[in-house]
Amino acid sequence: MENLILEGSDTLPTIEMLSEGKVKIEGRALPEDAVRFFKPVLQWIDQFSGSLISVDINLEYYNTSVSKQIHDFFNILNRKPEATSINITWHYEEGDDEMLESGEIYAELFPRFSFAYNRYEEVVE
Repeated sequence: MENLILEGSDTLPTIEMLSEGKVKIEGRALPEDAVRFFKPVLQWIDQFSGSLISVDINLEYYNTSVSKQIHDFFNILNRKPEATSINITWHYEEGDDEMLESGEIYAELFPRFSFAYNRYEEVVE
């Protein structure tokens, strides 16, 4: 299986999906067409057949349509019986209770996954 790398921008997240089962999604996620943007991501995870997968999500902000795509991504992972260890690291900025709560909601929806939360200090620009 080949790696999938999508370079981010001011409105699109950087996504790295490595064949050894490491996934990283980071940045801002405000695509005009979230379904089209996430299509290769969902196809890649659907084809992934490893037993261990680690997903690192560090989104500064994402919109409702991206939330649906994250849910679809987790749904695909959840339906993979061969994936015996699914580890999600959900990053959030200190004081961003909404982002933390989003991660907690996904953890409730997908209890099979092992969620860890990483709070980082507020970035002052």
